[in-house]
Amino acid sequence: MMNISVASYDIDAIVGDDVGVMLSDTVRDWFILINHVAISTLICLFGAVGNCLSFAVFLRQGLRKSMNLSLFSISVSDFLGLVLQIWHNFCLNPYVEQIESPLDFMQIQYLTAGWPNVTAVRITGWTTAFMTLERCLSITIPLKIKQFITFKRSVFIIIMIYALNVTALTPLYLSAYLRWYNSPSYNHTKLGVSFRDNKLEMQGLVFIFHASLSITSFILVVIFTAILVLKLKQKSKWRKEATHDNNQNEAISNRERKTVMLTIAVAVVLIVCYTPAVIGSITTAITPDFAITGKQANVFHAVFSFAFVLHSINSSINVAVYHKMSSRYRQTFQKLFLARRRENDDRLEKNNPSLKF
Repeated sequence: MMNISVASYDIDAIVGDDVGVMLSDTVRDWFILINHVAISTLICLFGAVGNCLSFAVFLRQGLRKSMNLSLFSISVSDFLGLVLQIWHNFCLNPYVEQIESPLDFMQIQYLTAGWPNVTAVRITGWTTAFMTLERCLSITIPLKIKQFITFKRSVFIIIMIYALNVTALTPLYLSAYLRWYNSPSYNHTKLGVSFRDNKLEMQGLVFIFHASLSITSFILVVIFTAILVLKLKQKSKWRKEATHDNNQNEAISNRERKTVMLTIAVAVVLIVCYTPAVIGSITTAITPDFAITGKQANVFHAVFSFAFVLHSINSSINVAVYHKMSSRYRQTFQKLFLARRRENDDRLEKNNPSLKF
């Protein structure tokens, strides 16, 4: 989640001293080609299609249910993040730099791919935190939850999550902008990134906003997920002791467990996929050499290339999690896509009897 690798690329900084460098430029490029250009891009393409399918499912089911609204919001931020990540991966491709283009891809990705992608990742984290909190309240105060978490309040909270994270980019675009410059290497003008005089102050604010928002949401997801697991166990135990009707008890527990377990699954996937990036970013904060402009910048690129792959997995795998753990999602999915496909196949066979086996 707290991923500041190539997204925080400092255009003006160049590491010129190769003494003590642990990873060569060639090896770094191989990590980028394999993890970013190949693996991450394939995952992103799959995930973008999957999230589009989720859009249709949740819209068909309706967004009045808070759970559907949260999952729909996560699908939106995941889809945006994946599209931006595909563009990011393209810009990072070492071979793209050899293309005679009016665009300096390595520079423009800073404003058009890297930081916007990180923002989408943060939005997913905060929406997941809100969803897990809501499930905690539904178990703790089931009779009052509808009074606290109404549809309008949920919409307002999600809009504020998007607005807060997008607004956090304001200092970035106040200090950096796209401009044409003369490229001696290509002997023509290219579109790149330039910085104003307030670059250091504004980038410091961007990093503070990003770090605080990322780490806070990550910690909240961990805390709320742990509480959710404990409360679910306590509720199940209490209900077994409070009733002699085992069938009734089982039915009640199953109704709760389906929604809660889906929430836990989504949160656990996020925690697993975001933990390496959080650890890597904390390491960057305390170890200056392990940074995008530090002596071990190539190691930094290599390490965070795996973090980007994990981010892509988190944004892509949710459709499979929904389909596996939610019978309602699965039924709607089948009605929307599989049933329609069967109808088309039946219509095709009817019009073309020779196709029948």
